[in-house]
Amino acid sequence: MSLLDSATEMIEKRIEQLNHKIDAEQAEAERKMAEAESEKARADLQTEMKSRTQALQDKVDGAGKQLADAKNASESRLQAIVDSFKNTVVPET
Repeated sequence: MSLLDSATEMIEKRIEQLNHKIDAEQAEAERKMAEAESEKARADLQTEMKSRTQALQDKVDGAGKQLADAKNASESRLQAIVDSFKNTVVPET
């Protein structure tokens, strides 16, 4: 497998993981919203969910940019991209 293929695969896998994380965060927020007993609690949950989802979406966007960059990157830049993805973890819920 070429370095470009490795980088592409790693980035696409990260994007998929982040999208699953976003889905899980939204499902958890919906569950908590259903259990919330007051409007303030619902508003607080909604604000928190938007913030967490936006942070994850920013990571998805960043990974998408890296994917685009990888397609035109030099060998050393591709290696740096692969190394950076090897050292990052998608946060748990």
